[in-house]
Amino acid sequence: MEVDKSIMVNGGMKLPVGYRFHPTEQELILHYLLPKAFASPLPSSIIPVFDVFFSHPLTFPGDQEERQRYFFCKKRQEVSSNDHRIKISSGNGYWKPIRKERDITACGRTVGIRRTLVFRGTNNSSSSSNKTRWCMTEYCLAGFSSTKMFGEWAVYKVYKRKEPKGRRQRKPRVRDAEEEEFTIGSNHEFGPPPPSPPTSADESGSII
Repeated sequence: MEVDKSIMVNGGMKLPVGYRFHPTEQELILHYLLPKAFASPLPSSIIPVFDVFFSHPLTFPGDQEERQRYFFCKKRQEVSSNDHRIKISSGNGYWKPIRKERDITACGRTVGIRRTLVFRGTNNSSSSSNKTRWCMTEYCLAGFSSTKMFGEWAVYKVYKRKEPKGRRQRKPRVRDAEEEEFTIGSNHEFGPPPPSPPTSADESGSII
């Protein structure tokens, strides 16, 4: 299916104003991933093919203002069985599962499996990694035969988690100019104290 280049934004499809691509998990599995796995026609070309394990999520195609984006990608195997991390090709980070796999059911049978991964950035000069707010949900087929003949495809929903409220920096309160101005001699309760009355020494000009 050919896509009009006029509706493409940064390598991904841009929907008209007011439209959102928000399928259920069952719709994503049965109407998009299953036809893709069997090389059958898709209902729409709104999900592009992109290697999500190639580079940092900041470089992913599509409209950056969208809350979540979907991509077709071949599954990748974990580097090791201990931490199950999946390194990206550019070498500046890896994806790591953070939750257990969960079955997706439709019509009383299991049709897919989902799991969530978080992206951790790495520095070439250091072996440590930094947890980011980038996440993606991996959707795979389950219970279907002969899908591997076209490759083990998966759908990835990429999104960015919101920053916790406790970590958000509060803006300092700007005090009004009226609170900063004080007039000497006024009865303002926050103003400077009134001058003390003159002593007898001040009146006579000599000390008694």
